[in-house]
Amino acid sequence: MSDYAIGLLVLAAAGGITYLLVRWLLMGNQKLLAVDCPNERSLHTRVVPRGGGLAIVGVIVLLWVTLSVVSGDQQLIHVILFGGLVAVCGVGFADDRDRISAIGRLIIELLIALLVVLSIGGPLTFSAGGLQVPIPGWLGITCAALGIVWMTNLYNFMDGADGMVAGPSAMVALCLAVWFLNVEDFIFFYLNLGVAGSCVGFLILNWSPAKIFMGDVGSLALGYYFAVMALIGVVEHDLSIGAFIILYGLFLVDTSVTLFRRMMTGKRWWEAHTEHYYQRAIRAGFTHAQVAAGAIMLTALAVVFASIEALGATSNGIPFLLFGVLILIVGRALSRPGIRGDLTRDRSR
Repeated sequence: MSDYAIGLLVLAAAGGITYLLVRWLLMGNQKLLAVDCPNERSLHTRVVPRGGGLAIVGVIVLLWVTLSVVSGDQQLIHVILFGGLVAVCGVGFADDRDRISAIGRLIIELLIALLVVLSIGGPLTFSAGGLQVPIPGWLGITCAALGIVWMTNLYNFMDGADGMVAGPSAMVALCLAVWFLNVEDFIFFYLNLGVAGSCVGFLILNWSPAKIFMGDVGSLALGYYFAVMALIGVVEHDLSIGAFIILYGLFLVDTSVTLFRRMMTGKRWWEAHTEHYYQRAIRAGFTHAQVAAGAIMLTALAVVFASIEALGATSNGIPFLLFGVLILIVGRALSRPGIRGDLTRDRSR
């Protein structure tokens, strides 16, 4: 059987298994789930189970272990990366039940990130748009560790609307599968296909009106996972950091610009809020489905720009700049109050 046929099988199986697992959780195993009750910051108006991302993590764990055993590639680095995923999942599981403080969560994430960065090792070079800048060892370790922590949390920040994380994550994972196939890293080719399929399987039940939310257990784990994929791609396969920044650009721009804006206006930037572009768009009158569909389309566009950069089809930073500007323009335009006219329309999940 060819690699492509096996890949399609992995994609379909991961999606089907995830869908069945989420159904199983909803049908009578809700002890594994938390409950999301609406509050003043919520974009939904009814109680919904939270923690369905546990199914996604379960499929990733099962597939990662299977690939390592079948391929015979059981290097220490894979054990550490895998262990980090499980640990972040555990943090998210506890956080869904308010059993861990924000500072405690941050400390654990930072320790996991440092362990991952030190285990991967290797020189780190900032590469984007033909620019190559070697990063000193201590600075590279610091930036990479903080990058993992930031990615881990920004996926959590963006998980506030139906389909907002699962949809774009499926697109990102499909793109990563192609990139890793191009550098002949078949373990991560299959693994990313599995992640893509799993996100699609979850999305079916997470699409508006959502029957279940991903929860911190899923969003934190996906953020960590994609951060690790970037680190492996850059260190082990010399892929461009710029390509990953573009690929993750939708979430990076939304969260980073929102945080910077809150800091500049003197707000308590570390507290939960409703100022992300996607939140403002929904409060301006767009439905959850429209915003999620828009996020998926923007991510598909990011895939094109990022792949141009990753595959070396350009030696300038035009794709990098164009996509960043595009996200800012679209986000600003869609989140203007009153753009959809009637702000009292039903926006329930």
